[in-house]
Amino acid sequence: MGGILVKKRILSMALCLAMIAGVCTACGPSESASSGSTASGTGQTSSGEEKDFEGTITINTQAGPGADAAWQAVADAYMEKHPDVEVVIDLKPTDSYAEWIQNMFGTENPTADIVNINLAGSSANDKSINYMEYADQISPYSGKKWTEQFNYEMQTRDLAKGEWNNLSLDSVQVMWFYNKDLFEKAGAEVPTTWDELVTTCEKLYEAGIQPLSVPGDFNSFWAMQMGWLAQVYADQTTRSMLEVYRAHEGDYNYDPDVDGTFKLDISDPFNDDPWKVNQNPVRAYKAIVDGDYDPASEGMKTVWTNFAKIFPKYAGGDAFFGTTDGVPLFYQSKAAMYIDTGSRLVSFKLDMDKLAAGEQIMAGNGEDEITGVKKFEMGTFNMPSMEGEGIEAPARTVEVATGFFGAVKKDKEHDAMVVDFLMYFSSAEGQGIYLNGGLEGGMALNGPSLVYDVEIPGEYADLFDGLTFIGNCQKGYGQMMARGAPGDVQNSLREWYDYSQKFLTGQISIDEWASMHKDNIMKYLDDSLAGSKISRSDLDNPQNEPTGK
Repeated sequence: MGGILVKKRILSMALCLAMIAGVCTACGPSESASSGSTASGTGQTSSGEEKDFEGTITINTQAGPGADAAWQAVADAYMEKHPDVEVVIDLKPTDSYAEWIQNMFGTENPTADIVNINLAGSSANDKSINYMEYADQISPYSGKKWTEQFNYEMQTRDLAKGEWNNLSLDSVQVMWFYNKDLFEKAGAEVPTTWDELVTTCEKLYEAGIQPLSVPGDFNSFWAMQMGWLAQVYADQTTRSMLEVYRAHEGDYNYDPDVDGTFKLDISDPFNDDPWKVNQNPVRAYKAIVDGDYDPASEGMKTVWTNFAKIFPKYAGGDAFFGTTDGVPLFYQSKAAMYIDTGSRLVSFKLDMDKLAAGEQIMAGNGEDEITGVKKFEMGTFNMPSMEGEGIEAPARTVEVATGFFGAVKKDKEHDAMVVDFLMYFSSAEGQGIYLNGGLEGGMALNGPSLVYDVEIPGEYADLFDGLTFIGNCQKGYGQMMARGAPGDVQNSLREWYDYSQKFLTGQISIDEWASMHKDNIMKYLDDSLAGSKISRSDLDNPQNEPTGK
């Protein structure tokens, strides 16, 4: 392959230009009829021997550049090992995928096997394979436990219920990107704290350079850069709240082996990872209602006071709220910094290659050309931590595993065949074939895989050297009120955008912003509760599983 060996203890990325959708609940297997296929084996033995399967595996994940080529490459390799198995690749359009998958789960005897299950919602309940039943099996493709082939800790699981229904082999991390040439010109330094970021912006501004180019429209505040920042920095203020809403002894989701030994350590960004502690959403909502979880806290005032030191002045001034795409100014060397997922590393390389070849560089909408692009050296840095009243711990970021490969539950023999394919897909060999096949087919590699020891071409692997996990701010309820009422209630989001814009432009004070923020959340809290299937009566007994009634 001409690749280099990448030890997968470092960061992986997958392009995620909208907020990551939630993962639906997985349930155990049943003896329902298979659709058009059978398996002659019943799964992998404890010794990891390969079984001789016979049947059809249908892959219906989302389409995308190079996706067909990637899946076909790994399918061909698997079928060579298992000649009696046919792997059918039938990818579905992204824009209508949610509707398709929900309808699919509602049909009797669907042909689909492997899907992106995160968009299925409750339609997948009781209808997907519980990978937990196969977690300790020896993979015939590595000679190790299946879960030792990849970063198992980052998989989304329900420890209390013993359920795991989606396999994620990539991840998203949000970070800052900067133009090294412009930094050197202005004598600016890479910041590690928010105060240092302000100083860096001041130096760039004085040198006649726009410090930062990010969108300031509603979509950015909701689902992109400004929404990411709101969540990252709200998380800095709420880490100790975990003691309030984590599962207590006697709670419906309390696991004595996990929660009985948990000790809070807010200095450890991974202390509250979901495999280390269970969180009770009913207790989180009850804390809001009881006033123990305050959306107008001193910490939140500190966060937004700090935001006002940067936005809108150093992000385009009056043009900030009308900006919908920050990339053009960054590529034109008219702005020194940009915020994006790690996929920007690959996008930037590909775009600079296009520049050198005299080809067009297109904007994110795929329709407009970015003109006046200048070649420059790009660097990255992690979220600068805020300091001050109400700030409890260093900044984390949006950092989640993605992929969400779920499997439709059929009969046990068929399920064993599908899981065997996924074992190959998630092995170093299988994932290497998948990634390299995708690259040859035009897939924009978004980062190294979470699969250990996978090989990818060195020119891409080198892009991600030095990137490490710093902790995920989205793993619990610490940022649930960062953008208005929890659960992305649209009316609440729009009100939050409105009064936040007024604060950043100096029309209201920080105390007025905090008061309006709290009023907004309480106004729409019933909508949030309904979205979480929690009722007001459930709050009276937070130890019980919510009924929603």
